[in-house]
Amino acid sequence: MRSTQNGLSRRQLLAASLALPVIGSLPGIARAAGLLTSTDFHQLCVVLTGRDNFNPEFSRRILKALTQKDSNFPVRANDLRESLKAADLTDMSNFASYAQQNKDLASVALSIISACYLGYTGTPAMDATPAVGHPVDDATFITYVGALMYAPTKDTTVIPSYARGRTNYWVNPPSAQNAG
Repeated sequence: MRSTQNGLSRRQLLAASLALPVIGSLPGIARAAGLLTSTDFHQLCVVLTGRDNFNPEFSRRILKALTQKDSNFPVRANDLRESLKAADLTDMSNFASYAQQNKDLASVALSIISACYLGYTGTPAMDATPAVGHPVDDATFITYVGALMYAPTKDTTVIPSYARGRTNYWVNPPSAQNAG
């Protein structure tokens, strides 16, 4: 059996590469190896948004989308989590001063916060401006009605997720609204 320069055979290298995702998915083993678990990332989302009831499925989608865009994102997110813990930052009240001192990690935090509030990662087609360095459209959908940007006005504003009537139902005002 041939060995690589480090003494591993191709078969051993292949087996290790196939086992790594499985090991990483087990929280105890992943944490011991210094990897970010989905539970850890969800807790990070909770801290960054201040929402104890933040949907765990949304945090899994955010982690997946940001990792697809940047394969180093889990490492950076774990560094952020550890840094926030070391700074004893358990809510966002002191985030501005933290961000000034940790600009590299602040950008990671802002990418997570942005995804939580907007419901997508990346730049959607309507905001794409190739002339200033934005790609044409690299947005990845996370959630629409679960986007936190709608929370402040949810008691009075209907989240515009789909048409509530037949096609063009808004063209004619309701009969009670006619000023006639």
